[in-house]
Amino acid sequence: MARLKDICTINPKSPGFQDELTVSFVPMPKVGENGEFDPSEIKTYQEVKKGFTYFQNGDVLFAKITPCMENGKGAIAQSLENGVGFGSTEFHVLRPFPKYVTSKWLFYLLSWETFRNEAEKSMTGSAGQKRVPKSFLDEYDVDLPDISTQEKMTDALDKTCYLISLRKQQIAKLDELVKARFVEMFGDLADPCCKFKKCTLAETCLDADDIKCGPFGTQLSKDEYQNEGIAVWEIPQINNGFTSKPTHFLTIEKAEQLKAYSIEPGDIAMSRKGNVGKCGVFPDYYEPGIIHSDVLRIRVDSKRVIPCFMMYQLHFSRAVQYQIETVSSGAIMAGINVTKLKQIEVYVPEYELQQRFSGFVGKVDRQKLTIQQSLDKLEVLRKSLMQEYFG
Repeated sequence: MARLKDICTINPKSPGFQDELTVSFVPMPKVGENGEFDPSEIKTYQEVKKGFTYFQNGDVLFAKITPCMENGKGAIAQSLENGVGFGSTEFHVLRPFPKYVTSKWLFYLLSWETFRNEAEKSMTGSAGQKRVPKSFLDEYDVDLPDISTQEKMTDALDKTCYLISLRKQQIAKLDELVKARFVEMFGDLADPCCKFKKCTLAETCLDADDIKCGPFGTQLSKDEYQNEGIAVWEIPQINNGFTSKPTHFLTIEKAEQLKAYSIEPGDIAMSRKGNVGKCGVFPDYYEPGIIHSDVLRIRVDSKRVIPCFMMYQLHFSRAVQYQIETVSSGAIMAGINVTKLKQIEVYVPEYELQQRFSGFVGKVDRQKLTIQQSLDKLEVLRKSLMQEYFG
């Protein structure tokens, strides 16, 4: 066994560079939830030497703030300008000692679901601003294999993750097909000459409370989470298009107290912060649940507006996306509230046209389901390997 602080440097200090040195700048949005890393933005050292986190090629970045940490944001720093990078202060940086551990093995450890769950329990700070403390990383114990064994482990995980990536690319291409069909049928909704009726998002609903944010504070305490019961739907499930199952549940009694925050088939769920605006239609094969405080629920009048069409308008319309970006605010992380979301302007085409689009999406979704089933099996394999290697 070894503690992380004995096999890597955690949050190394910048050695200092010439002010004119060009370096990569990597803010939080440039790091993905599956190891994606974009170092293409370039700044001078003078621009970033204060107020940003330093790292170099081979370092492992770990998002410490909620909900980025829970969503799995992290990556191996690579292809950095002059081998040097700076980024968000919401990253912990782990620099492996080559004698003991590889960057890739360390990255997979930090990606392990069990590790993230333990990190979540260690978080400190107020709601919405909780962070994993450095002390958690310092004292975390790992069963450390030798370098050769680490490389065999990561090779197996690499192959599995590659296949997972291919399946996700197939799904992404089908999503692009839907987007192209949306534009073909409805045109550019940002065009001032758009012929469709315009109204606020609130006006597409029957009741003022049909657009609602999940319960805050003591109304939904993590201490009340169960291993089974009524599901709590959170950002990770929205990001995955409701293909991943919930991990937190409430008792029937608690869910009844929070029924005003219910989510039912046909409701649109939107990420309130982090990946602001990401949304999905709650499927009819799930039982109603409760939305998390980071989630917004939109319940449109289905006799006038088909949820599938509205969800894709929220995703594909440049006009709507611009409005969401404009009203999203936050000192640390952008977010949108209910009041501002209700005033977002949307378009309502003829119902028959919405139906035609929804029917096309249904056909594509059936293709996606086949690919998703293969993806699910690969995800199970990946989790099984992670548990075998790190459990």
